[in-house]
Amino acid sequence: MKLAKASILYRALRSSASFGAIFILSSSIQEVNLIAVLSIIVGTGLIIGVNLVWQYLIWRNYNLNLEENNLKITKGVLSKEDRKIPFDRIQNVDIKRNIVHRLMGISQLNVETAGGNKTEASIKHLKSGDATQLRNRLSEGKTTNISENSQTQPEYQIGKKELALLSATSVDGRFIAAVGTLSGIAPSIIESTIEEISLDPTAGSALLLIGGLGATWVLGAVSTFLRYWKFKLYENEDSLRYERGLINRAEGEIPLQKIQKLTVEENLPQRILGYATLKIDTAGYSPTQSATKGPEAAIPLAKQKKIEKISKKVADTTKIHPQGITAKARRRYVFRYSLASLIGSLLVYYFTNSFALTATLTTALTAVSVAAGHLKWKNIGYSINEKHVVTSKGFWNHRTSYIPYFRVQNLIETRSILQKRWGVSTLDIDTAGTGNILNRTHIPDLNKVKARELRQEIFRRFQNSLQQAQSKKKQP
Repeated sequence: MKLAKASILYRALRSSASFGAIFILSSSIQEVNLIAVLSIIVGTGLIIGVNLVWQYLIWRNYNLNLEENNLKITKGVLSKEDRKIPFDRIQNVDIKRNIVHRLMGISQLNVETAGGNKTEASIKHLKSGDATQLRNRLSEGKTTNISENSQTQPEYQIGKKELALLSATSVDGRFIAAVGTLSGIAPSIIESTIEEISLDPTAGSALLLIGGLGATWVLGAVSTFLRYWKFKLYENEDSLRYERGLINRAEGEIPLQKIQKLTVEENLPQRILGYATLKIDTAGYSPTQSATKGPEAAIPLAKQKKIEKISKKVADTTKIHPQGITAKARRRYVFRYSLASLIGSLLVYYFTNSFALTATLTTALTAVSVAAGHLKWKNIGYSINEKHVVTSKGFWNHRTSYIPYFRVQNLIETRSILQKRWGVSTLDIDTAGTGNILNRTHIPDLNKVKARELRQEIFRRFQNSLQQAQSKKKQP
């Protein structure tokens, strides 16, 4: 299989655009005249011409072959590279199409493998039909076309109401960082603007804060809306297939037999309205690695009953009331927040020298600390059911994770210096999809005896699940 011929033109124009911009900006032309215009045209033409030749050589030397058990990729102009990706290591295969891709009839296909923290192979670019066909074959680890088995009616399709609610209640950390960085690198511009419009510094700072929060919310809402526009989820025999996106259209396959963890997530507004999100981790990559990469949301937003129905259908999950952690943890959280509040109050007194303000602030923050510590403690829980270890945590953004016992890779019991003083431990539960600390599933602040017993019980159930799986394989 070859790359699409249209990819030659696309890649050449894309790379030429950046080189052309550098050429124009770096030129020493002082005035616009015929020679200057001709030099820009000739220079840009040369850049595009050289890029076209180079991209043609890349296209000519790039070959894809489906062998019996591998995807073989051969590429390279100055030096040759042969790579084989075994079918059984492939976890996810995604297709990406932006507006230009769709106009040119081409697609980018990304292949993720077990344990990979980055894309194993990014194939740029195939004909859209070839990309879909190859995606189907790789997802099943076969060299036969399985598109006939695909479900024609979606299992789930996001509605206008759900898309609007998802956009309005989503927060994108990238835009928070961008707005914060912009505020940090342009303090002089901000100060001069406040002075020009004759605003009080305090009022100007408050207005700036509100404006930054508003900009962050709007950008996050627009990004979410564009990402999940016309989201559809199809159920095939052994996988889930999704489509989403307005500007950048994405398609992907989630093999059911390679699911490492299911997470039901709901922030406070969504929880009040009875909605939730279903996320799926596989060994290739996980939701936290990128907001635009991979199947970060199997169901971006749906009623909680719908989420429960689909998660049970996909991984046979069972919703049961979780057990709470030790009461020592509540006192620990209240103490932690109260200490932070006291430090904040002392800083206020240092800068204002106002005893009345400090006393009022301390009283209010103490009450908030008690409530925050209680809510944090109340929303942490766990349960052991027949097929999964279940963990839950979070008040503002509540997450309930289901991990099949046979997917457990490591069980680690840890205690910090402060946890030793309180007599509590944290139990970390790692799977093959645990790529970083942000995606690690753990049960914090268990009684140390209970943590040890729970670790042993999960390990016992892990062994039993492996024995059952091996017995099924031996059956004719």
